[in-house]
Amino acid sequence: MLVTIVALGGVYSYLFRISLRNYLPSLTLGIVVWALLASMITDACTVFTGAEHFLQQVPLPKSIFVHRMLVRNLITFAHNVTIVPLLYLVFGIVPGWPSVLALVGLAIATLNGFWIGLLVGMLCARFRDLPQIVASIMQIAFFVTPVMWRPDQLPHELSWLVDLNPLANLLSLIRDPLLGQVPTRFAYLTGIALILAGFSVTIPFFVRFRTRLVFWL
Repeated sequence: MLVTIVALGGVYSYLFRISLRNYLPSLTLGIVVWALLASMITDACTVFTGAEHFLQQVPLPKSIFVHRMLVRNLITFAHNVTIVPLLYLVFGIVPGWPSVLALVGLAIATLNGFWIGLLVGMLCARFRDLPQIVASIMQIAFFVTPVMWRPDQLPHELSWLVDLNPLANLLSLIRDPLLGQVPTRFAYLTGIALILAGFSVTIPFFVRFRTRLVFWL
């Protein structure tokens, strides 16, 4: 990941005509956080199909496999985030107290990852072509989410591309504090609204169809 970040940073800072010092920190944290968000969503597709043998033989709570997916991705994120201290050292960044807010953003992203794991996991168990669709959507989402570019590069009339992108708001909740910036109130409200809306849809769906899950595998 570090090699990828350095290579992309050198090329895109030239293309965007932004100094490497101003561009590379945002790109680095963007890629690290995006790897977490994208991995939680794509791994949700195989939460239950990948545990087929367990579910068909042992009466375990279905949510255990979602927890397993989240823990695996958080451990990977913990390994990737070790790049951040190196970033601070090289560029002389002092994030200050806002960096603590990254834990709040991480908690919001993880809670969203839980209902996504339940909902997407069950849908992908029922409809086996959905994982390919989700993977394609995530490829498109990468380019329309401010990972490689910064929100301030958009003209004001196109700011809605970021405001209406839930992944952009979740990205901001973790990345901005690590850059020493406080996320906007709108980003927090969006993250909390996603949790409430997601669980309000997922829980009834899960209760209704969880007994059929084994027969879908």
